[in-house]
Amino acid sequence: MASRKIDKRMKELAQLAYERDLSRCIDVLHAQMNEWKDGKMTVWDIEQSIHEYHDKIARSLYRSYAMTDPFLAVAFGVAQGVLSLDDVPESEKAKIQDVAESINRGVKS
Repeated sequence: MASRKIDKRMKELAQLAYERDLSRCIDVLHAQMNEWKDGKMTVWDIEQSIHEYHDKIARSLYRSYAMTDPFLAVAFGVAQGVLSLDDVPESEKAKIQDVAESINRGVKS
C-alpha cells in the first residue's frame, strides 16, 4: 500500500516539476517579449525565440517529464532546480539525489 502512495506522490511531483520548468522557460520568453516591446530586440529575434521554444525547449521538456518514468522525471526536476529534495518522499531521497547528480555530471561533461 505504501508503494502506491509513493507512486502517486512521484507522479504529482513529476507534474509539478514539469509545470515549474515550463513556467521558468516561458518567463524567459516573456522577458524577451518585453525587450522587444522596449525596442531592444527585433520582431525577428522574437519570432526565432518562439520557434526555438516550440520546436526545441517545450518538446524537450515534454519528453523529460511526460514521456518518462515519474521517478526519472522527479530526478530531472531536482537536477534542474525546480524541485527540492525536501519535496521527495524520504524513502526515495537518496536514489533521486544519486540520479540527479548523475544528470548534472552528464550536463557538465
